[in-house]
Amino acid sequence: MIMKQRISKNQIYWLCQVLGWFSLVLVETINYTFVLVGSFQWEYVSAFGIQALYGLLVTHFYKKFFIRKSTFERPIRAIWVKGLADTFNISLIITLIIIGPSIIQSWYLMTDQILAVSIEILGRILNQGRYIVVWIIIYYMYKILERNRSILQEKLEMESLLTSTELELLKTQLNPHFLFNALNSIKALVLIDGHLAKDAIIKLSELLQFSLRYEKSPLIKMSEEIYKVEKYLELEKIRFGSRLSYEIEVARDAQGLEVPPALVLTLTENAIKHGITQLPDGGQIKIKVESRENTLLIQVINSGRLKGENLKGIGLKNIRGRLVHLFGKTANLHLQNHLENSVLTTISYPIHAQS
Repeated sequence: MIMKQRISKNQIYWLCQVLGWFSLVLVETINYTFVLVGSFQWEYVSAFGIQALYGLLVTHFYKKFFIRKSTFERPIRAIWVKGLADTFNISLIITLIIIGPSIIQSWYLMTDQILAVSIEILGRILNQGRYIVVWIIIYYMYKILERNRSILQEKLEMESLLTSTELELLKTQLNPHFLFNALNSIKALVLIDGHLAKDAIIKLSELLQFSLRYEKSPLIKMSEEIYKVEKYLELEKIRFGSRLSYEIEVARDAQGLEVPPALVLTLTENAIKHGITQLPDGGQIKIKVESRENTLLIQVINSGRLKGENLKGIGLKNIRGRLVHLFGKTANLHLQNHLENSVLTTISYPIHAQS
């Protein structure tokens, strides 16, 4: 079996450097042999070879120390202004390496020829610039295209994440199992308590309407989110009866803050699915929302124990993605076993990042 080795970017870079600079030797040798001088001379090959070696080394070390990654995050005009300056600087460095020693050695003879020496240096800089500008254009174009590809890739990944988040939330907020259970509970209520059944149908209708329209806005008021969570818990209370008890505590200064729609609702549904339904005697859910030092803190505590598979769901991954997208990398989602027989889910994100 033949193994195909992938060429790294570093290998491609050095291959282009060597081929590019030493193609200069070939082009200039042919130019001098057939156009300018008319005969082949090894001294030209040697001179152009040294010039190519200087070009390779100087451009590499200049790139390493003076062309930063942040250069290509600037506006296009600023990038090319920097490229023009780099062309001059690299050409100057190569020129000084080539003729610098001879100028220093005979400086005392040139004190009355400053203008001539300056013109020679400028001419050599312009001559070197012919090659350097090609290197700059190729390298800068490559980095600009690479940056654009990176931005496009990030955009596509974010769009994919948002799409999968929307689908996952629609699945987890009111999945068929919950809907069927709620309808069965309501059917039983119709025979027992018509008034309570009517109230349950209204709550289910409101929750369905909320689930269908949540995607219209990236953020909603915490008070509205909690209102829908209460409707959801009231419906689940019909199904579980005395097996489910809950408590919701929202600080006054947190009620007007914004939250991604269905975020707390999804955590609550997750707490019932992986917590309450797994316990024969049911359990309790406590939701606490408060603000601390410009950070919104959401805690959901439910009866049960955290298992490994509870941490690997795509729902949690998508929630983390939504938080990072909306509030930056300081946003956090964390699950842990809490006290004797409960699970604590904590979400935190900066308040100042909200729009």
